[in-house]
Amino acid sequence: MTSTPRPATGPLVVSKTNPRYFTPASGPDAGRAVYLTGSHIWNNFHDGMGPGPSGPAEPERLDFAAYLRFLTERGHNFIRLWRWEQFRSQAAGGNYHLDMSPQPWARTGADGSGPGSGPAKDGKPRFDLEHFDDAYFGRLRERVVAAGEAGFYVGVMLFDGWALHLSPPPDHIEGHPFHAANNVNGVAAASINDLQVLPLDPRIAAYQEAYVRKVVDTLHDLPNVLWEVANESSGDGSVSKEIADFLGMDEPPVWGDSTDWQYWVIDVVKRHESEHGYATHPIGMTMQFPVADQTKVNEPLLRSRAEWVSPGYDDEIFAQGGHPMAPGSAPSRWFADPPVADGTRVVLSDTDHYAPGHGDALWAWKSFLRGHHPLLMDYGLIAGLEPTGKAPADTGVPPFEFYEAARWAMGDTRRFAERVELVDMVPRQDIASTGYALVNPGSEYLVLEPHGDGRVLAIDVLPGSYRVEWFDVTARESVTAAPLVVEAAGVAEMESPFPSHPAVVHLRRIGAGR
Repeated sequence: MTSTPRPATGPLVVSKTNPRYFTPASGPDAGRAVYLTGSHIWNNFHDGMGPGPSGPAEPERLDFAAYLRFLTERGHNFIRLWRWEQFRSQAAGGNYHLDMSPQPWARTGADGSGPGSGPAKDGKPRFDLEHFDDAYFGRLRERVVAAGEAGFYVGVMLFDGWALHLSPPPDHIEGHPFHAANNVNGVAAASINDLQVLPLDPRIAAYQEAYVRKVVDTLHDLPNVLWEVANESSGDGSVSKEIADFLGMDEPPVWGDSTDWQYWVIDVVKRHESEHGYATHPIGMTMQFPVADQTKVNEPLLRSRAEWVSPGYDDEIFAQGGHPMAPGSAPSRWFADPPVADGTRVVLSDTDHYAPGHGDALWAWKSFLRGHHPLLMDYGLIAGLEPTGKAPADTGVPPFEFYEAARWAMGDTRRFAERVELVDMVPRQDIASTGYALVNPGSEYLVLEPHGDGRVLAIDVLPGSYRVEWFDVTARESVTAAPLVVEAAGVAEMESPFPSHPAVVHLRRIGAGR
């Protein structure tokens, strides 16, 4: 029931035919739409994540090969490869430590004499920002290569803003290599404003640019790479007193706007690829938080030079405050009823930015049929790649089993994406009574009936004879029905053979397509 990922044959470019999707720039699949979907979690690159506020002397390590097998079994083909900038920090309300290693810079042997002497906050040698750690970039290439060989595209995250201002203090900055106590170079960042809000100290900007160039140099020849600037950097807004209290802050701090800095990073990547004659890889910009006006959270993304975006919640109901993650809150439209992708950008729709902690099969199908690429922020993997049997109260996050329906549904959407002529199909709300359809009128229709209550599904179909296949979203079973013969353009009424479950129907004109 799942698809085996195929190795990338050429770097991705935005499809000229259907700019909601990428297509390989060269090779046998050039021109075919590439649909991306996959689960991700914070430690899929770094070591050092586990329960409790601080970690052991030997950092915990994710079995990356097992992670690839886990995703392959569920039909996924995309990894959001996390960058975590702190070598000491916490997340999940402080229930988990993220003491992440390796980091891009080498540790020195400074042990007590001269400027910058003494240990870093974790008791180990300080960082020398003039020298890179070969182990970091070696691992980066190894993991992207291994993912590519297994058929995965990889979104390589360059920076992470979230942990710089929204993880528990004081480690959000005191656990960063650019904090004064952690490097031998005299760099003294005191907040996210010193690292991701222009103008930067020239030395910090130089160190960041050198790091970005090194990442591009390390991966430029690999066809399965996408870049991501940063995860949830600040957007010139403030959090509520409630959130500040949750983070252990006396008062909501003042954070600046990372927008121009993110645009600068995009320019650094594009310029470096151009100057060296490298193949270009799509770069993405993702939701900022907090912002001054939540309903306009996605505007900086759409003004950028990024080829893809991961939007955040922009619902009117949150215009005066509140958020969809609060207990009892209504969900964001991006989760419950996603907007139609208009082709302005490729949209990698990530629950991390509008529904962290949530994910189900209908979310995956709704996102797919609205022209998006669904990505799951998979908290169920925090405790590992196998069921734990623990309730949320035991871990602070939903258990492994909570996300299985979403994981399998993501793979199912990808299987259908590769069966249909996706590059010719567009999302339409007006074609079907449910509002969820990808269509190439007169040739192919893929429609969701999300209610699972036996109601009639009405589809506006052009004349022709169509093969009919129904798919049970819950049981993941397919049934072939009698062909649909449409004599004149109009509404065809259909009943699902799975009246108790949500279902998808696929209509393909007989004699057309694959």
